[in-house]
Amino acid sequence: MLAAEVLPYLAQRHEITYVTAGDEIPKADFARVIRGKRWRYINVAGFELSERVNRLYREGSIDMALVWASIGFGLRGVPFINFEGTSVYAEIGLFASMTPVHKRIKYLTGLAHFALPEMLCNRRAARVVAPSQALKNDIMRLHNLTDNTVAVVPHGVEAKHLALFDKKPPGLPPAILFVGRLHFRKGIAALLKEFVKRRDIDAEFFIAGDGPDRLEMEQQVTGDPRVKILGNVARTELESLLTNTNVFVFPTYYEGFGLALTEAMASGHACVCYDIPIVREVLSDTGVLVPPGKAAALIEQVARLVRNPERIAAYSALAHNAAARFSWDDARETIDLIIRDAAATVETQSLKDRQLKSVA
Repeated sequence: MLAAEVLPYLAQRHEITYVTAGDEIPKADFARVIRGKRWRYINVAGFELSERVNRLYREGSIDMALVWASIGFGLRGVPFINFEGTSVYAEIGLFASMTPVHKRIKYLTGLAHFALPEMLCNRRAARVVAPSQALKNDIMRLHNLTDNTVAVVPHGVEAKHLALFDKKPPGLPPAILFVGRLHFRKGIAALLKEFVKRRDIDAEFFIAGDGPDRLEMEQQVTGDPRVKILGNVARTELESLLTNTNVFVFPTYYEGFGLALTEAMASGHACVCYDIPIVREVLSDTGVLVPPGKAAALIEQVARLVRNPERIAAYSALAHNAAARFSWDDARETIDLIIRDAAATVETQSLKDRQLKSVA
């Protein structure tokens, strides 16, 4: 999402070589596109892409690199800006703290495959860009970075999601939505378990997404016609869901920003979430917060909303208005300024290094 929204703008102002192992190429006026090999493991892909960028820099074809999600951990000598969307390092630390000591060994694989590349990339970057102050705080704490090294540039909200607010049917009955991966980190399985106990909640519950917890969840809801587990949905179907629901649940334990949350806010939902730093930053007081992990308490707040349509409407309007402050135009302009400032700093340091060599 970040690359698709930002790179077309940047390509009008800079000569950009796009290096990727993916299939989708942002619609931008790139100077050239270089495709890497698709690998089964992301770390292997990271090494290959880094080597291609290293070669471009040695040849003088590029002056610096923009790296998405720590994939450039193998860069050598190339000045770069790292764009982080989350911190796997922080996430592993959180879940390890919730796990008995004798079971924490299972997180070692995640540390090696994800947290180590994150550490290498962030500590060597000329600048780091995070979408939230909450993520910036984690990156600074975990990687010993200074305040002026990490910039906060929130993701924007698309106009089409804001427009869905006015398309909601009048008199829409309470309808609940979750969008995200069906995984422990998202908290949805535990939440659904509490929901099916509450037969007094007269509302349909739509769950969009897939993941390792799906089978367990489908077994939980056997015989409960209120729950619709939809799997992955196309963007058009998601827009229909956002239009025809008005209560959004966000029981995640950790996020770097929360794109699903901002889309729900923009389209007009009363949002009920776990009280974690990023949610306090994005949602603020325009929704309902409950302590993390308290699934029964979150469902109780949902039940109160379902019984009070006027309260749903009030929170929906507040959330919609709050989401409008997240602008992709602002994000593009700010990122362009960060790139220019980083490039000037790199050039100044390079000049100093050349002068020192000359004196020596």
